[in-house]
Amino acid sequence: MAGRRYPPNRKLAWERLQRGWSYEEAASRIRTEIGRAGETDTGLNANTVRRWETGERWPDPRYRKHVVNIFGKPADELGLLTRDELAMRPEAEAAHELRRLWDMLTGAENGAGWDRATVLRALFGAGVLPLVAPLLSLDPEAVQAEGKDIDSHSYAQIVRCQRALYWTSPARPLYEAAYAHTQLGIGLVRAASGHSRATLAGSLADSALLTARLAFFDLGQPAVAQRCYEVALAATREVGDHALAAAVLGHMAFIPAFGNDPASARTLIDAALQHTWHGVSPTVRSWLHCVASEVEARSGDGTASRHRIDLATSAIEDEPDPPEWLDYYDAGRLHSFAGYAALVAGDQAEAADHLTHALAGMTSTGAKQRSVVLADLATAHQADADRAADYLHQAVDALHSDWYSTGLDRVREVRAVLGDSQHGTRLDERISALTASRTALPAS
Repeated sequence: MAGRRYPPNRKLAWERLQRGWSYEEAASRIRTEIGRAGETDTGLNANTVRRWETGERWPDPRYRKHVVNIFGKPADELGLLTRDELAMRPEAEAAHELRRLWDMLTGAENGAGWDRATVLRALFGAGVLPLVAPLLSLDPEAVQAEGKDIDSHSYAQIVRCQRALYWTSPARPLYEAAYAHTQLGIGLVRAASGHSRATLAGSLADSALLTARLAFFDLGQPAVAQRCYEVALAATREVGDHALAAAVLGHMAFIPAFGNDPASARTLIDAALQHTWHGVSPTVRSWLHCVASEVEARSGDGTASRHRIDLATSAIEDEPDPPEWLDYYDAGRLHSFAGYAALVAGDQAEAADHLTHALAGMTSTGAKQRSVVLADLATAHQADADRAADYLHQAVDALHSDWYSTGLDRVREVRAVLGDSQHGTRLDERISALTASRTALPAS
């Protein structure tokens, strides 16, 4: 790039994008901080921030303290320290950072609002504690010694295979394998450099995303999922993969959406959409609009939810073939999101049409979603108790063959349409038997 004097500041750019800020908004926030400090406004503008990120200029010391304040991160994590400044600071050991991850799970930084005992019980239930121990005891020097000739291709191949297994394998053992592979990837990335490091970081992001999806959607462990998503997000920054960053942020939005915090979910989606301006596939953008539709639907805004479906439909028409790793979204999944949006808007006929299309077009990669679609069909046909009950029983059948925590949650939500009828009593019995059987099978 003409005029570049310094390395591009990818860290600063990434943090700005994560917040969904434009160059002008970032500049405006810095100017506000300058004013609060009683300092003179120097005319800092959007172009100045852009030039910091591209490497055309280096931020003056008078600005750096304000940049740190608005982002709430230390200077080194924002790429604001020169090589000489970094050399004067002690190297942060990998074990220390991994210990911080554990503290985030169980300490005051736990943003999910769980107390320590609750998080520990959740981790035991997900089978994660046996894997955390070696993560914490990882010897950075040993990793460096073992990582001289890192085979990034083989690491990536295992990630692809585990991703393919997601649709046919029991959730918990696959989760444990994926978590272990993510753990390995953290160590390998720390040991690697140059092109190998970037390649490994991309595969680590893919692995951590898969692990988080298993934790959240399949095992119902949002606190664990959140931390895995954070690992994935950090890895996307390392490799500079905007598409994967958008996918991670979109997945992160499900956590506050399911937790009745739509405002936080919208912020994450806005940040994800910022990444789509950087050459990201239209299909990724379509999926993000579907996620936004689900957020609005869960907040009760049927109009906004359906508007997002319209945007998703337009985007997917631009490119019907998604990226290889986006195997959880296609036209059929769009129909399922659209069906849920129509349900919230009160149009049960349209919902039934979309959901029937989703069910008919479901492939082997959609098996886990079957229980959700069947439960939504029960809602669409709630005026016919027999039909609604039949769909809910089919959903329980689907959960027996393809366990999905999110599917069980949806069945429980829809259970109310059966009231105190015999259908409802029978469904309660089946749900109780299903959950009891899973409790008795720790590796299921």
